This record gives sequence, structure tokens and C-alpha cells, in this order.
Amino acid sequence: MQNRRRPLSYRFVVGLLLAVMVTSGSFWVLAQGETSADACEPDNLALQIESLQAALPTDFEGDTHLALGNLFRLANIYQQLAINCGYEPTELEINALIGNTLSLADVGTILAANAVGDDMDAVLADLDSVTGDSFTGQLLYNGMEPALDGSALGCSGCHEGEAAPPTEGTWTRVDEERLVLSQFEDYSDVHYLVESILHPNDYIVEGYTANLMPTNFGQRMDVQQLADLVAYLMSQDQLPEDTE
Repeated sequence: MQNRRRPLSYRFVVGLLLAVMVTSGSFWVLAQGETSADACEPDNLALQIESLQAALPTDFEGDTHLALGNLFRLANIYQQLAINCGYEPTELEINALIGNTLSLADVGTILAANAVGDDMDAVLADLDSVTGDSFTGQLLYNGMEPALDGSALGCSGCHEGEAAPPTEGTWTRVDEERLVLSQFEDYSDVHYLVESILHPNDYIVEGYTANLMPTNFGQRMDVQQLADLVAYLMSQDQLPEDTE
């Protein structure tokens, strides 16, 4: 994926911007980070802007309230379009975006708007729209990449010790031990992994204790971060030591 990982302040402010686009009622379909190279060509950008201006008219004399709303929406869409086409805001611009956004919504509302949530059907559908990166997932897992709320997830703290199943061989155990159980006969590997992350107490592996793993990861990650984490866990396909 292109230009996905930047410093936290940049990722966070883009999240703020997207949250404002949602809460302000700007429902124009504009895929995050998925603008094609052709769409960023000057002629195509001009056509997109012309189309946007036609769809969101700013006739201040005819309807001042609607025109002001459309002006606000256009500004949001133009900023996202610029980001999708490779523009990186300056520190001054980032600070201005943060200030403007926090004047409209508190941090809790902003995080909630960007969090993946814990509705399994909705989350699995959202995951189909992104591609996970196992390297970034490893950074998240090991606390080297912050979660949506700026803190470390802390996965490795338990899974590299004795409190939880080991990281090594995670996917192998899912495929060979978990999915063969009758209760998971309709599950895919992704479904099982996502549920184990978002609802860790729904199934407790024999020999381990319930209520040790946090149950709020759905509020602490966005859909891309969850996809990255799942991609990393699916890369853990080592054979058990006694069969190597």
C-alpha cells in the first residue's frame, strides 16, 4: 500500500480530518488512500474538482446555509484528495487541522469515529476493504507502533511469556487445532483471529485463564491496524517444535 505509514501526528490528524468529514455530514464517496495514479494527473484532478463543485454548489445568494455547508464539505474533500495524491501537510497545517477539529469534537468522539469497533459482522466486512501489512502488524504487536489512542497494545508482553499462548505458531494452531472444533466449523482463520482479538473471553484455550487479555482492542485500533495485526499473526505458521 502506498504512503500508509507516517509519524503518529500525521496519522492522527488524518483521522481527525476523516472524523470531521463523517460527523459533519460530508458523505461524498472518497476512498481513503486509494486514489489511483491516473486520478492524480492534473487534467483528471481538474475534472474531479469541477464535478465536486457541481455536486456541492456554493450559491450564497440562493441558499446561504447550504452554500456554507457545501463550502465546509468541499474543503474537507479537497484536503483528503490532496493527501491521497501524495501531499504531506506541514507542521503548521497539521496543528491548524488539530485545532479546528478539536473545536468541533472531543478526542473521545474522534477516536470512536475511527475505531474498528467490536461488531464482528461489520468488522469482517470492513476488513475486506483493506490489505494488512504483516511488518506493521509486528510493530503493533511488539509495542513499537502505537495504537489508535497513541498507546502500545502490549500483545507481546503476555504472548512471549507464560500468561498466554505463544506467538510462534499462532496460525498453525488456529488451522490445525481450533478450526477443527465443532464450535468453529463455520469460521475462517481470519474470523477466528479477529474474534480472539476483539472478544478474547469468548473462547479460552485450555490451560489459560480468562479475563487476562484486554477487551477494548476494538476501541483502540482502526480497521487498518487490525488488518495489519491479523496479517502478522497469519504469518506465524511455524511447525510445532517436536515435528521439525
